[in-house]
Amino acid sequence: MTSERPLNPSSIENDPPELHRNEEDESSIATLLSDALDAPPVPRSLVKRLDAEITEQWGHSPRLTHSHSTGTVTLANAKRVITTSWWLVGTVAASLMLVVFLIGGSNTYAWATVMEAMQQHGLIQIADADGNRWLDLSDQVACQQTQRETRWIDIARRTVVVRPHSSEAQSSSLALPGNASPTKEELLAMVLLDQPLTAESIEQFRGVRIVHQDWQERSNQERAIVDLHVEFATKDNQQYKLSMELDPESKLPLAININDASQDHPNASSLSYLNESTTELQSRLMLAAANVDADTNTESTNRIAARDRSAKAGLPNKLDISPSEDRVAEGTQTTDKVAESIVSLPIGPANKWQPVAVVSRNNDQVIARANSILDELWAEREIQPVDRATDLQLLRRVYLDLAGRTPTVTEVRRFLENKSEDRYRELVDHLLDTPDYTSQMAAVWRSFLIPEGVDLDAFGGREAFEKWLAEQFADDEPYDKIVRRLLLAEGRLAQSGPLLFYSALKLDADQLAARTSRVFLGMRLECAQCHDHPFEPWSQEDFWSYAAFFAQISRPKAMLENVSTVMQVRDVDRGEVMLPESKEVIPPRFLGEEWQPADETQPLPPRRQRLANWLTGPDNPYFARATVNRVWSHMFGRGIVDPVDDFGENNLPVSADLIDTLASQFIENDFDLKRLVRSIALTRAYQLSSSSNRADDSSDEIEERLTTFAQMNVKTLTPEQVYDCIAVATMLDQQNATSDYTLARFGNSQRDTFLQQFAAPATSRSEYLAGIPQALMLMNGSLIGQATHEQSSGLIRSPAAPFFTDEQRIEVLFMSTLSRPPRPNERELVAEFIPAEASREQRHTGMADLLWALINSSEFTLNH
Repeated sequence: MTSERPLNPSSIENDPPELHRNEEDESSIATLLSDALDAPPVPRSLVKRLDAEITEQWGHSPRLTHSHSTGTVTLANAKRVITTSWWLVGTVAASLMLVVFLIGGSNTYAWATVMEAMQQHGLIQIADADGNRWLDLSDQVACQQTQRETRWIDIARRTVVVRPHSSEAQSSSLALPGNASPTKEELLAMVLLDQPLTAESIEQFRGVRIVHQDWQERSNQERAIVDLHVEFATKDNQQYKLSMELDPESKLPLAININDASQDHPNASSLSYLNESTTELQSRLMLAAANVDADTNTESTNRIAARDRSAKAGLPNKLDISPSEDRVAEGTQTTDKVAESIVSLPIGPANKWQPVAVVSRNNDQVIARANSILDELWAEREIQPVDRATDLQLLRRVYLDLAGRTPTVTEVRRFLENKSEDRYRELVDHLLDTPDYTSQMAAVWRSFLIPEGVDLDAFGGREAFEKWLAEQFADDEPYDKIVRRLLLAEGRLAQSGPLLFYSALKLDADQLAARTSRVFLGMRLECAQCHDHPFEPWSQEDFWSYAAFFAQISRPKAMLENVSTVMQVRDVDRGEVMLPESKEVIPPRFLGEEWQPADETQPLPPRRQRLANWLTGPDNPYFARATVNRVWSHMFGRGIVDPVDDFGENNLPVSADLIDTLASQFIENDFDLKRLVRSIALTRAYQLSSSSNRADDSSDEIEERLTTFAQMNVKTLTPEQVYDCIAVATMLDQQNATSDYTLARFGNSQRDTFLQQFAAPATSRSEYLAGIPQALMLMNGSLIGQATHEQSSGLIRSPAAPFFTDEQRIEVLFMSTLSRPPRPNERELVAEFIPAEASREQRHTGMADLLWALINSSEFTLNH
């Protein structure tokens, strides 16, 4: 017998019996091979090399590459390999065991271990300076978002959805050469190397192989890091180098660098591992109503895919929005059957944000959509929202937020007498049409625009500025026009009105840039004034190029400590800004846009006008979102992004989709601020209680509910609200005590004096920082003394008539201050304090003391 291998593998079947092993040996070796290939994945390139070398030596392929694709070795294949040659079997088994030993060790890092770890995790986000990309290796779904478009590719279902940011989404089938899908290894290599998700790239990366890989451990700030370097080669021998920083325990990449020979510096990306499902990601990025299944032609393959994944994950299907989800009142027609794609959510680097994707929805649909977004957020985080507030709690809350005051006793009784199921909605609509709403909004926006502590008495005081704002709101002027009028105001500073904004900021370009970027763009751009922003992608040049829009305003060249009433605000053709400690002149440039050389042949409008056009335009990616967030913060005590003036990738929104849903309505309705306020007031979240009444609540649970708006924040009253509530409760303004009550907020010297004394540091509405002077004013101040004294208080004198009972008098005091009748235990306590046998003087004194106690209670001084 010779050891020569047969010329034809098929002749093995006719070899002598002594060359065959018994069935037991064959089965054990087959099991060995199967177990070997069921170990952690062996790199496909290495398997191919083994296959090729064995084929060259033995003239017959063991078909390892085919087995590798399925992850198993069948008994039939194993027997065929065994019967080919015992030597061949031994070589294969030894090779595979060596591979498993080298790759599967706990202290060994390789491409295969990384791929398995990423496949087991689920959805991965990769972010770099050019955009974001996502990958779910197990589902073979990838998404790529650039400045131009968002591309969603589902390998398993052969679908592609492309959404250009300037037009509608387009869906199509994924046509692959040879009808063969890429392997997971090929897909992972493509995504990590930031290759376009196209059929051409898939074909180019088909059969990509590893030509070299090595790793080493190092310590980074007392944390172990593994650097893995992998070199790839495509079938046309194009070379790619990828460096990965791995977590040594999970073997997951934390950051990657693509070493592209065409670039001077490596392209660095960071990786994050999301708890989100691919369905949720698709609903957030690519929700497009398009049919791509040519066979069924009834439902898009994308929606079928998402529904299948939702069922598997036990999640609601976000792609199929039923009519009931997008309407509140019965009979509302739903046109928003499938939510439009929103590809520009405020996440990631702010200088890469895209304009808000405007979706046509009516008011009820917007409210229902906002409710649905928060319901899904609470379900995802397993948060149980608190119960709805009582009707009287809502009455007081919405009066404070929309009218800036508590309701009168007459208004409380009128609300209770209204038996309509929609009485809360009717109340909101009524308040939005009152003068108190316009003056309240004027006070709110003045607080945003004029820094605290600025003395404007020489220019008419802050009341003059509030008057101008109130006139704008009373005329239902669109918010973008109000901002334009503010930015483009001209004339002498003595004229007050919108020019007070320039007076307060001393006509200083950098102060104007800092304030307008905070209020209108939601960003603390001044953090980049002296150096690049430490946390966000704004450079020092970004700040000064924005400030340059305010550089050509008539003003003295020197730094101004104060401004004069004789000074003017007008545009001139001179004035530049320079980088600090340099002579480099910085020309104006809009945030997030590239430098554009000036066209010398075309005269440009004044810089402020160009800024106003860009800042208030519907395509500005910041203006509508920042406004929505500010209004939400006013209503809830905290923003969807909080703090409200710190948008960016290091301060992400609670729900980006919620911001863009409301911003979409805001833009579509021509920046109608009143309609935005109405929508927020009618959301389910706004109507939730500020307390849970759950005995087993932990502080963490409460905080999570407050952060996600599953429980209303308790808000502090502004100084204006404190005075106005006292005025309403104690009937200081008796001339206005009518059924259509309106506060006299302008021209009230007593109010101005109180506001100056009660002013507290600007802070979060959910944090009480008023100090001892403010507390003493409420206890012993002249206003409180006058309002609660039995001889001067209109509230004490009014119910003093003999036909009122003590019980009725006490109820009036509670209704006027706390907007509710006393509770049974409170009635008992007051009855002990003011007994039935008390004299008339004792009764008046007791009522005055009770009124003083109610005004100084936390329930009166807080908005809950």
